Amino acid sequence: MQPSRLLQLRSLRSPDQWRNSGLVRGLPGPTPTQARNRNGREAQREPVSLFDELFPAEREQQQRTATHVASRDDIQIPRLPLTDIEHMGPFADSHGSSKEHKQKLTRKAAQGSVKQWNPAILVFQRASKSLNEADFRRIAPKGLHIEEWTGPGDILKVIPARDPVTFEQMNHYFLLFPNPSYARTYQNYIVKLHNVAQTHTPKSLESPLPPPAGTIVGGEDVYNLLQDYALCPSSQNISLISLFAPYKASVKYLIDHQGYPQLWHPIDRAGRAVLFWVEDLHPTASAIRSAIDQDSRDRGLPWATRGNRYVEKYNSSVALTEGSERQDRTGAPSNSSVRWIITLNDEDEARRFVRAWHKRPFPLPSDYARGEVTPIVNAQYLW
Repeated sequence: MQPSRLLQLRSLRSPDQWRNSGLVRGLPGPTPTQARNRNGREAQREPVSLFDELFPAEREQQQRTATHVASRDDIQIPRLPLTDIEHMGPFADSHGSSKEHKQKLTRKAAQGSVKQWNPAILVFQRASKSLNEADFRRIAPKGLHIEEWTGPGDILKVIPARDPVTFEQMNHYFLLFPNPSYARTYQNYIVKLHNVAQTHTPKSLESPLPPPAGTIVGGEDVYNLLQDYALCPSSQNISLISLFAPYKASVKYLIDHQGYPQLWHPIDRAGRAVLFWVEDLHPTASAIRSAIDQDSRDRGLPWATRGNRYVEKYNSSVALTEGSERQDRTGAPSNSSVRWIITLNDEDEARRFVRAWHKRPFPLPSDYARGEVTPIVNAQYLW
């Protein structure tokens, strides 16, 4: 027999393979009964995946694990006998989940939170009217371990001071903190930051160069701090003073309401409203709406106003009851122009409205006398 033919025979493992290969002749074939039994066994045999053929040890380990988990699920865990809540006696009746008991606990928690409420006020004076809340928050002391975490100087609320009669923004801000410790930490940090800005800001040709990016002074990145700091110019002295109790009536009013109720009553419109008035003219609400509609047609894009009554007259009667210092002898405000509050859909639309309408001429009515001064619109963003 040739060697190649012998090698082919050695590779065959069963007589069936020998017969099917045609290399060996004369071997008796299987009987019909053996063929039926063999076909039945092959039909009952489960298909084996390629992974199981290549890694039989892993397959055996998986089978042992599945058997162990199944046997563990059959273990009976003893249950503790628990008494039904309906048979617990008078304790369930007096301290159960009744509505009166829940209301009582809520009132006690509210009273405890009021007792712990010890707010502190910082007044930032001689400031720009164009600042927003982000200018105060982004320079607050950060957490010790993670930069995004707020530190002990976190601000609770930033309230721009407004004239109680005209509701115009003034040049100082009230910073509300949950306790005096937070206010003191923020005050010391801002004063220190302003001193750093004064030191590293060039004032003349002989001044040293500003610090480059990555300069660390006292554990702080001076370059990033100076980039974020915009509260007060370095050429001026910062004025950040603390207010102590007892507060004036107007300051206490802001603390109790955490701002001006006119901005969220009857609806919340803080951050998306505009204070609107016209110099030397007292237009009605319908005239203002007509002017806004005409401007929408001229620009080819309607203003995203909120509701049908988006123009409302500012009511200063509440502020006058608190006491106003800007009244003349007759008791009328020194600036008698009527103020209106225009509510838009979001902050971006409100800021666009201010940029488009501030210091522009108001459309004159048909009965307005010729030769008179053109009325000018004033628009101020409310937040």
